[in-house]
Amino acid sequence: MPTVVDVQERRYTIGMAQLRTSLPASESPNRASAPRSGSNELTAEEVRFSVSAEDIERLDNGSERFDIIGQPRALRALRLAIDIEGKGYNIFATGLAGTGKRTAIMRMLKEYRPGKRLPKDIAYVHNFKQPDQPRVLYFEPGEAGEFRTRVSQIINVYGRVLSTLPFHASYKGERDRLMLQAEGRETQAVSEFEQKLNAEGFEIIQVEDKDDQHADIAPIYEGESASFDDLQRMVSKGEIQEQVWNEIREKYYRFIDEMKQIFHSLQTERSGVEESLQALQIDLVRPEIEAEIARVRLDFPDARVHHYLDGFTEDLFSHMNWFRPEEAARDDDPPQMWRYGVNVIIDHSETQSIPIIFESHPDYQKLFGSQDAGGDSGGERPNTFMQLRAGSLLQASGGFLILRAEDILGGEDAWNSLKRALQDGNTEIRPAPSPFGQGSSLKPEPVDIAVKVIIMGSEHIYDYLYNVDEEFQKLFKVPAEFDSVMMRNETSTREYVGFMRMICRDEGLRKIDYDGIAAVVEYGVRLSEFRDRLSTQFSKIADLIREADYWAGREHRGRISREDVQRALQERKFLYDLPEEKIDEQILSGELLISVHESVVGCINGLAVIDRGYYSFARPILITARVSPGTDGIINIERESGLSGEIHDKGVYILEGFLQSTYARSFPLSMNASVAFEQSYVEVDGDSASSTEIYVILSAIADIPLRQDIAVSGSVNQMGQIQPVGGISEKVEGFFEICKKIGLTGTQGVIIPRQNLSNLILTEELQQTVADGRFHIYTAETIDEGLEILTGMETGSRTPKGNFPARSINALVEKRLREMAELVKEFGAD
Repeated sequence: MPTVVDVQERRYTIGMAQLRTSLPASESPNRASAPRSGSNELTAEEVRFSVSAEDIERLDNGSERFDIIGQPRALRALRLAIDIEGKGYNIFATGLAGTGKRTAIMRMLKEYRPGKRLPKDIAYVHNFKQPDQPRVLYFEPGEAGEFRTRVSQIINVYGRVLSTLPFHASYKGERDRLMLQAEGRETQAVSEFEQKLNAEGFEIIQVEDKDDQHADIAPIYEGESASFDDLQRMVSKGEIQEQVWNEIREKYYRFIDEMKQIFHSLQTERSGVEESLQALQIDLVRPEIEAEIARVRLDFPDARVHHYLDGFTEDLFSHMNWFRPEEAARDDDPPQMWRYGVNVIIDHSETQSIPIIFESHPDYQKLFGSQDAGGDSGGERPNTFMQLRAGSLLQASGGFLILRAEDILGGEDAWNSLKRALQDGNTEIRPAPSPFGQGSSLKPEPVDIAVKVIIMGSEHIYDYLYNVDEEFQKLFKVPAEFDSVMMRNETSTREYVGFMRMICRDEGLRKIDYDGIAAVVEYGVRLSEFRDRLSTQFSKIADLIREADYWAGREHRGRISREDVQRALQERKFLYDLPEEKIDEQILSGELLISVHESVVGCINGLAVIDRGYYSFARPILITARVSPGTDGIINIERESGLSGEIHDKGVYILEGFLQSTYARSFPLSMNASVAFEQSYVEVDGDSASSTEIYVILSAIADIPLRQDIAVSGSVNQMGQIQPVGGISEKVEGFFEICKKIGLTGTQGVIIPRQNLSNLILTEELQQTVADGRFHIYTAETIDEGLEILTGMETGSRTPKGNFPARSINALVEKRLREMAELVKEFGAD
């Protein structure tokens, strides 16, 4: 839990506990004597840890190279998944941030040399039978662009041939013959009809109707054309008989029908002439165009390409008017030249190796492609296949696609669609899912893909997906686990040195001397929390070198030294330690009840780590216990108040098991023991204070004071064995800092698990203080050893008769527990 500082309320969250300003009543301390067992105290030699410049100089080979080191498991997993082409051999890489996952993956992929050919080009073309379902074509690398050029050349040849057709002698002669024949038949038919009309007293006239003109029939009266309105008035005046008027009308309608039939016949004949001319044009153009297309077929032998060219050829001849501007302008069907385009969505003409795509923003469209907006609501500019764009999944086809788990899992549609694409081996370019429906009517043909997907994420995400998502199990069969530490030996240290020099060289930083390198290595060891290991969080190592270079520049030094590295660490600590400073102020002012002097019954200083993610430190926290006869056992006050985590609850149950097995063998454990983390107001979790809780409970039972100048950390099992805990260096340093600010007495120190010795990596100041005998570090392997250090008394072991030695700690505890059991029994009987 990150530290939260509230200056107004003077309240500070410190990981396991929250310290407040409320102050309980103080205890009357009873001082215990010095620890009995001097053999448990670590010597200055055991505490000392450093890396010398001489050690670095001895193993240095001057290399500025940096290979992938410390990750044999991850590299073998990557190699396995990369080499196996079977379905589902995609990779999920896990590990802490900064362990070089992306760098290692990219380097291995760039060095990968597959035996297969480079991936194919991909293009979309028009589907002449189903225009809303564009077709996909595949080409060898670089050939899609060439195919597009060849198709464009065919269109140009087609237009050129059609433009010269009117000057073709055979076409011109045949065209003139057909036109003359048609015009002759048309003239004869109209002439005969006009003669017939004249004989019946009618003639053909042209009528203007707005912007249009059409033929009509008018009666002839007294040698002139007359309108029906004029004749109607004459009938009304009696100048024309009604019978004559009706006969004229009957003839008019009969002749109109006949004229329409003649004109329809003429139109049909004219269309036939145009069809004959178009067939003639096709016959004349076809050989040259088909010859061009035949050459394209030879250069592109793929069956899908040939199928497209079949439809392409017929569509060209079906829309000849589009290629003649003078006729296209009169055509009701506007030219759709886009249908003869070739949309190359993947072009590998300049690709020299397999594609490696890292998609940092894998939303649906960037991952799967998009259909660009281009149409309008009126349908005059429809959406076409030329608006299709490839996404990173298609760009990576034939190679590798790298994603971050938190990015791809952030969009449910993208994640589900990715799994579907890997399962089916193809993907579609569709509009992004929208609550308002699809934005395009296109349904492009799915594109085949062959891609390895590498997802980088935490082990928690991998475990979760593996257990809840059956598809994930089948599609991501290989986990590549990047470790955050590696063994520290001459080889790995030499690689560390090479990495530092590579950073300095590549980023133009100052060179780093051997003492500075040694300081950086020490930092790498501290990050790992093991003396015999090095951290593989190289991003943090690189950051330290950059900051040390900055301080070297501020001091006008030509090289990065140990002083610069230490200055960088000190400055970083200063930037982050405001909560640490505020907590110390409360301890020094007495607002937080922490004592580092004397001895007190039922009180002990535990150690809590405050981990802010980017910075961690530790400070003491007061743990108290009170006991009385009863049957409730150990009362975990944190749990009763809802502030105890599951692991802490487990630790408390273990305490009760230890008490029963160690002391209550012949009588029931009959007590109420309340344990509390004082001035703690947030959830407490973890078991690193379980040994501390045992000590304070035993102190309260036997009424034996515990030293307050010694802080304790360590887990315990039911057999009373002390177990190692994390953050041990921060805990020791945290108590030392408080003691130093309050005042070192020469008796203060800490008790840590013996197994944590390999994790003890302390500051130079603390190491020197231990060497001077002004601060002490004790180790314990059992509860008995820790009690003797805290009380100065013997704990005692059971004799062959099963009894503890008189006046030993264990004897006093057992005696008091027996008394409480009898009291409970007597009270129950009464």
